Amino acid sequence: MANRKRRRSKRDVIKTKRFRNKQNQARTVLIKPREAYTVSSIEMAGSFTYAEAKKEYTRLRNIANKRLTRLLEAGYGDTDIYRANAGKYPSYKTFTSPRELYQALSSLSWFISARGSTVSGQRDLEDRIRDTLASNYGTPQDMDLKKFGNFMEFMRAKYQGKEYDSERSAKIYRESLKKGITLDQLKYHQKVFYNNESRLSKMQNRVKGMNRDRTAKEFASALKKRAKKRG
Repeated sequence: MANRKRRRSKRDVIKTKRFRNKQNQARTVLIKPREAYTVSSIEMAGSFTYAEAKKEYTRLRNIANKRLTRLLEAGYGDTDIYRANAGKYPSYKTFTSPRELYQALSSLSWFISARGSTVSGQRDLEDRIRDTLASNYGTPQDMDLKKFGNFMEFMRAKYQGKEYDSERSAKIYRESLKKGITLDQLKYHQKVFYNNESRLSKMQNRVKGMNRDRTAKEFASALKKRAKKRG
């Protein structure tokens, strides 16, 4: 008897490219391409009239507020994307100029388009984080997945529109654990660590008992000096 084709599990289906494309399309509810929501596109190219911008802002604001409520209820209130957007979008009636409305609409469109703006998106990120850890690091016991996901979202937002290497971000987060660097300090010095990831990995780990904040500053200072010497 021929072997039956194994039915794919829900996890296998979620990982397929087709499913993720559908998920991303469902998550993105913008009526125009993301580029049309920039302030310059609205003001110079007329991608939205003032009346249209008010209507679209109100529609997206309602969606955003519902997503923020769901994120908080699901335990994602400590993520950067939640903190950066909670309470950020007032009624358009509070704006004193068209430019204020356009700026808020542009920011709102970025949030709506972001993968982590929904609970399902956050859970998808956690799954991908686990997969990344398992393939690169063997899922270390000392790794806090929520903090790691928080940092990766922070870096994606920080390098939006610029050349960005997520694997490098994962590596500097792992190195920060080894060296006793806290998440807040890592974020503060992220540019230095990101640009000098290979050098950071070669440096010795922190001395036991050393002040953690001081450690992060000392690593950042040493990396700046080495980068300056080597050009």
